[in-house]
Amino acid sequence: MWPLTSVVNNRKIQNLWSDECQVCGTKLPVEVDVSLEATYALRMENPIQRLLLISGPVGVGKSTIANELSTLLEADEVPHTFIDLDALAYTFPRNAADPFGDGLALENLKSIWANCQRRGSKNLIVPRVVETESYPERVAEMVAIPDPIVCRLTASDQSLLERVRMREKGSNLSWHEKRSLELSAALEDANVNDFCVATDGRSITEIATEIMLEIDWSR
Repeated sequence: MWPLTSVVNNRKIQNLWSDECQVCGTKLPVEVDVSLEATYALRMENPIQRLLLISGPVGVGKSTIANELSTLLEADEVPHTFIDLDALAYTFPRNAADPFGDGLALENLKSIWANCQRRGSKNLIVPRVVETESYPERVAEMVAIPDPIVCRLTASDQSLLERVRMREKGSNLSWHEKRSLELSAALEDANVNDFCVATDGRSITEIATEIMLEIDWSR
């Protein structure tokens, strides 16, 4: 059989010429969707993409700001996808090799982003704590978007504790309070970000607007 590759309806199709028809002797093509080539074709059709990671300590408002940013981008007709990575890891039982579900979340992210790309999305927004320089590249490799951008949200200790207490109700409150302050200090020291946005005394829309104007979004 002889392969011939073409793009049909945004799918990379490999035509394999079958044996001759027993009736007329004509060779008939058989279409096979090649998944890896299909993904590559999508990237080539949309070569400019953006990956924004919104980082910050527990309670700073990463998901809330990302959701508002998504609303603003939709109003501006910017093709994008907002995915809360934490929600992709809520699974039990947990794998001993992946106790916090980070690997699972990234695997799920890869699949979801591929589906969103097929529907025209060109920008990916992911709220997630970024503690190491290697993590943004790990996410970028998983979704095949180079040059990830990290925005770190900041807030005073008092603001963080107030927000955590508004959000968390129950036995985990003290853990979240402690973790929020620890992360705030650790992220400040690590300084893994392209730019920072202060959140104290500002509205959600004001914060999201600043982030939106900072990025050269793909359209």
